[in-house]
Amino acid sequence: MSAGTIAKYAAFSRISATQAGRERNELYGRMAFFAVILGVFSSLWRAVAEAGMPVAADPKSLVWYLAATEWILLSAPPIHLEIQEAIRRGDVVYRLGHPASYVLAEFATGFGLLAVRAPFLGLTAFLCAFAFTEWTPPLSALLIVVPFGFVASTVITALYLGIGLLAFWLQDVAPVYWVWQKLMFVLGGLMLPLELYPAFIQRAAAFTPFPSLLAAPASVVLGTNAVTPGALARNLVIWSGVTAIAVSWMFRRAVSTVTINGG
Repeated sequence: MSAGTIAKYAAFSRISATQAGRERNELYGRMAFFAVILGVFSSLWRAVAEAGMPVAADPKSLVWYLAATEWILLSAPPIHLEIQEAIRRGDVVYRLGHPASYVLAEFATGFGLLAVRAPFLGLTAFLCAFAFTEWTPPLSALLIVVPFGFVASTVITALYLGIGLLAFWLQDVAPVYWVWQKLMFVLGGLMLPLELYPAFIQRAAAFTPFPSLLAAPASVVLGTNAVTPGALARNLVIWSGVTAIAVSWMFRRAVSTVTINGG
């Protein structure tokens, strides 16, 4: 990819980031929701521990684990909604003739939103988790979670793009998103580490990208050494490639369908 091409799509990200910086209501809402979620679960796990019930992990570590998974998930903008509406209105057809790939332009737009959201939500995660636990994981763990978590949010954004493209065939992608969300919740270990789930769920999760996107980066704060940075980097590269190939194939099929049907 040439420098000119990179600059072209960087412009999409820059414009998107500028707009996100001016329209912060949704961001503030996510930050407030984030604080509530961490507050509720930190109180729950503390009460469980104080009641003498068995807890498979330190409640403080679980709060930081949840802070990491929620940061990764909430930072990714739900671009599938805008893509769905663009396909419904037929705007996508007019953009096919533009000297820019529709898929790359939408991904760059989503990345611009992500670049604005991730720092604010990351700061919210850190401050709230520290306030609720009065403890922080080792700095070395945080230095691993942040870059890998940001990459995971980028892959999730690309997955949202793929869900949005399904509107070419389904018109309404909400059911697909709901199923995807629930799979992310369970197989990704959103609320609790996968090690606490039954063995059959852990085996099923291994065949999906969800653990690499949530549980694996967040588990670093638990200090369990369940995954090494090298293995996590390899898995993220693999799933990034799979996602890119799948999204590219879907868009080519969609464009051929539009062309066959006369535009």
